[in-house]
Amino acid sequence: MITICKECGKKYRINPEKITEKDARFKCKDCGHLITVHKSTLAPEAPKPDDVLFPSTPPESKPEKPVGKKPVPPPKAERVVKKKKVPKVIRLGKIRFGLTAKLFIMMIIVSLVPLTMFCGITLNQSKDRMRNEAKRNANQISIGIAKHVDEWLDKNVRMTKTFASMRDMISMNRFLQEPLLNTIHKVYPGIYLSHTIALNGMNVARNDGKPFINHSDRQYFKDVIGGKRVAWQTLIDKSLKKPALILAVPIKKGDKIAGVLVNAISLYDLSRRVVTWAGGDTGSAFLVDEKGKVIAHKIDEYVRKQKNLRQHPLVAAFKSGKRGSVSFTNKEGKSILGHVRGTAFGWILAIQQEESEAFYLIDHLMSYAYLLLSVTVVFVFIIAWFSGRALSRPIIKLTQVADRISVGELDVEISTKRKDEIGNLAEAIARMQDSIRLSIERLRQRR
Repeated sequence: MITICKECGKKYRINPEKITEKDARFKCKDCGHLITVHKSTLAPEAPKPDDVLFPSTPPESKPEKPVGKKPVPPPKAERVVKKKKVPKVIRLGKIRFGLTAKLFIMMIIVSLVPLTMFCGITLNQSKDRMRNEAKRNANQISIGIAKHVDEWLDKNVRMTKTFASMRDMISMNRFLQEPLLNTIHKVYPGIYLSHTIALNGMNVARNDGKPFINHSDRQYFKDVIGGKRVAWQTLIDKSLKKPALILAVPIKKGDKIAGVLVNAISLYDLSRRVVTWAGGDTGSAFLVDEKGKVIAHKIDEYVRKQKNLRQHPLVAAFKSGKRGSVSFTNKEGKSILGHVRGTAFGWILAIQQEESEAFYLIDHLMSYAYLLLSVTVVFVFIIAWFSGRALSRPIIKLTQVADRISVGELDVEISTKRKDEIGNLAEAIARMQDSIRLSIERLRQRR
């Protein structure tokens, strides 16, 4: 008889007379599968080598025993020499990359790749647009503050020049000048000291009634005598201990300089106006003169001591020729977005804010977009997984049925209610099962 290994499909010829018990067991030489042969199911006939499942030829006749010689017993199992190679049965457990995985990957690629590209492009464009908008806002704020500073300076310069051109001031007479100096102090409270200086450097008149002093060593006096139309200097007033702007203009009699009019203006009000801008919790603005000394700052100590901020990243960037938006990292390791520009007097105005606050809306938008994208990815994963399983499970079942039919189990039940291609495949396998069964019946009838 011939028996077939259910694992790999190899055929073996078994001699029924060598089976002494009810059944016999041996291992397949190719796959190691344990084959069990029941003596009660052995057929008296042996199949042809070309028949895979159902033999139809009579078994070989027993050879006659030679007289006087002891017969040599045949081996328990002898491999049949095959004329046709029988394909191995592919077991479902050996599949490493099946239809479910392929369908899953295909759905992920088809759905997520375009979505990811679209979101990436859209989010990057939105992020760039919002960053540019934040920079434009900073630019507009800096323009507004610089305009305020320039107007404040221009107002004081024009006022000082106007008083310097009056006839009583040109007279360089103390008694004629003092009423004008008192008027300046009353009309402009920010000007706490007004005085005139003769060409020799000595005071001619003062509005505070203090003794006259020599100003010939002061730089603003030298600049005006040297021909400058306006000279200024920022310093800490010794009596008030507050920052002040010393503004000096020439008193001209015709084309000649007759003296110098000087107004000492407190910078406290200007400083308060500059630092009133606050971009959230971390935004601030400050103003320094052309030498880097603080004129306006939210830290009063910096203003009182005229702290030099020449090494500040924004001031250093301005000195190196940069204008507009400048990003840097502060001493605490935080990213700062700054904006720097110059004023009419050559002063430097800077505003700054932490990027985490300046770009809060951008970060919030990006977080929401990433969350939405993550939810979409999970949703697509779930749909792809269940869709793949729904498509592959009936195919797996039909494969199992075909596998069992291939080893002779013709009574396997095939049931499906599907009306698609998988249903057509199930019907085709059922028809094949019926055809094999009918063919076997015809072969048996012929015998």
